[in-house]
Amino acid sequence: MSGQDGNVEQARPVLSQSKPDILLLEMALPGQSGFTLLGDMVALSPTTKTIVMASAEVKEDVVEVMRLGARGFLLKQDSLDLFLKCIRKVHDGEIWLNGRLTEAVLRALGGHQPAHLEDGKNRLSQREVEVVQLVIQGYKNRDIAQKLFISEKTVKNHLSAIFHKLGVNDRLELTLHVFEKRLFPTTME
Repeated sequence: MSGQDGNVEQARPVLSQSKPDILLLEMALPGQSGFTLLGDMVALSPTTKTIVMASAEVKEDVVEVMRLGARGFLLKQDSLDLFLKCIRKVHDGEIWLNGRLTEAVLRALGGHQPAHLEDGKNRLSQREVEVVQLVIQGYKNRDIAQKLFISEKTVKNHLSAIFHKLGVNDRLELTLHVFEKRLFPTTME
């Protein structure tokens, strides 16, 4: 833990100097809201992964914090186990949302549900298509490897090729791209 601050103005210099791996950000801060700080995070500490904590699960707020760059969202009343799991997942580069919020956020950030296979799918091999379908269902690399009977390294290689072919940088951008371009039928209903 590199610091704890009670308001946005106190947090800014600490973040820009310490550049923490993970920032646990309370949305209800004195003075300005956590939204303000979250919006500034890219400039202050671009490598810091932010997990937002809130008292209530307001879908619009969750969508906004994800749009601003948060990598995870927790409720203050969530269990310690869930809290630790979220930190581990976000630290490992994954996005953390509970199941109830995932679909709402994906729809809000990525538009409407995908309808048919089209645009971009023809650039991917059949195996890459299978990997993409599992990613948008929320599977992690290890789980994808087990499902497809390939190594985790091969999954990572497929993801690198997919990211390059589709012009995206990470799993969230991939998922949003799939939804925006309506590349695959939805599996989230």
